[in-house]
Amino acid sequence: SVFVPRDGYESIEVLQKNPVAFFSHRHAALLAGLGTFGVNNTLLTPEYGPRVRFGSVLTAAVLPADPLFPEDLCTRCMRCVRACPAGALDERNYPEGLTDKAACTDNSARLARRHISPCGICIGVCPVGEDRRHYGRPAASPGERDRRRRVREHVQKYGGL
Repeated sequence: SVFVPRDGYESIEVLQKNPVAFFSHRHAALLAGLGTFGVNNTLLTPEYGPRVRFGSVLTAAVLPADPLFPEDLCTRCMRCVRACPAGALDERNYPEGLTDKAACTDNSARLARRHISPCGICIGVCPVGEDRRHYGRPAASPGERDRRRRVREHVQKYGGL
């Protein structure tokens, strides 16, 4: 068996030059019956929506197969499409509506140059997942996300009180 970590690339610049992964954890998770794809092309799980990260273990062990997840979890609310600052999302269903990987990656590179974490806005606005109710945090509206972004940028530029 061998572990395949979440990120298999060296930096965002490497990903910009060669935007191809040798292994898709999200497709493996889909085929393992953990969830379904959303409009933002992330894997949505019933427990955490798109707020999950996957690593994988490739093995020669004989394991029983799990069925695919039986229902589509995406509500098609299009919050992710409207909120995407890079305009990288398409309202069509996967696989027709693929993410514009170049636009998404370029936006992440711009943020990285400013020492800001990768974007993740599409994940933050998604209403799917039991964790929203458990933690009492509904998906932020685009206006609320914008206010939080301005506050975060102010603190990063000028420091806290």
